[in-house]
Amino acid sequence: MLVIQRLRRRGQDGFTLVELLVTMLIVTVGLLGLAKLQAAAVSNTSLSRTRALMTYQAESLAGMIRANKGFWVTTGSPAAWPAFAVSSAGVASDTGMTNGGVCVNTTGAAQCSPDRLAYDDMYTWAAKFNDGTSASAFPGASASIACVPAPPATTCAANPSVPNGYDITLTWNQKIVGVNRSTINSSSMTQPVSMVMHVQP
Repeated sequence: MLVIQRLRRRGQDGFTLVELLVTMLIVTVGLLGLAKLQAAAVSNTSLSRTRALMTYQAESLAGMIRANKGFWVTTGSPAAWPAFAVSSAGVASDTGMTNGGVCVNTTGAAQCSPDRLAYDDMYTWAAKFNDGTSASAFPGASASIACVPAPPATTCAANPSVPNGYDITLTWNQKIVGVNRSTINSSSMTQPVSMVMHVQP
């Protein structure tokens, strides 16, 4: 009888050890899953923050367009309608703007015409947005402002009866967190993201 009880105890002791190992394995897998979930949550928070900042940048451009209707609405032609762009390398370019004049703390309207004001606004903004250096607010990001004709017109014309609109497009690269085999094995852990804001001056 004593031998049988000892065997039973040994069997129970061994079974308890197996249970402990299985429990440790389950807890370890669970903790690894929580760590991955936390990394994804932090990444999503960062993406939301960047998208919010980009929205503010687009709203800033929209405000400049609305404040300078003399350039964005009443000037231009189908061949050279106002436009602006900033490449991912930080190179800014424009159509219809004029470099020159003084547009800050001026007393005479002749010193700052609408096309010069547009140049001053856009290039000042571009220098902060992405000037091609790592010190800029959004290195590697690009931006563009393109005319969108008001229906039923198919091209942008000067002095339209209904003001033309503009599409502000901002594009940037965002870091991604590998959550499955395809993303972990991806050669690039960044992906381009774009947002478009339509403005009616």
